[in-house]
Amino acid sequence: MVDINGCTASNDLAVKVLYKMHIPSAFTPNRDGKNDVFRIPPGSSISLQQLTVFDRWGKLIFKTSDVSKGWDGTYRGHDLSSGVYIYIIKGTLQGKDVFEKGTVTLLR
Repeated sequence: MVDINGCTASNDLAVKVLYKMHIPSAFTPNRDGKNDVFRIPPGSSISLQQLTVFDRWGKLIFKTSDVSKGWDGTYRGHDLSSGVYIYIIKGTLQGKDVFEKGTVTLLR
């Protein structure tokens, strides 16, 4: 910027872009390289404490605290059947505690 006297001014500003979490409602773990893993989408600004997935009877089938990891639709190395599974996410986002639960549909 140049003012009427010919003086210039500049400034640097650091900007951190925060993204709202958009958790997928379904995934298709058919190993085609598309939508094979249920996970928190890349670019989410959450500091993850835990992502857990349960079957309809409440049995824990997946757990991670690594935001880059996700559930591949298996339990102990075996493919689980199509259906609705329950997830719980705990962490912090933009300095606030996050506790989110919902369902995800596994489609085979």
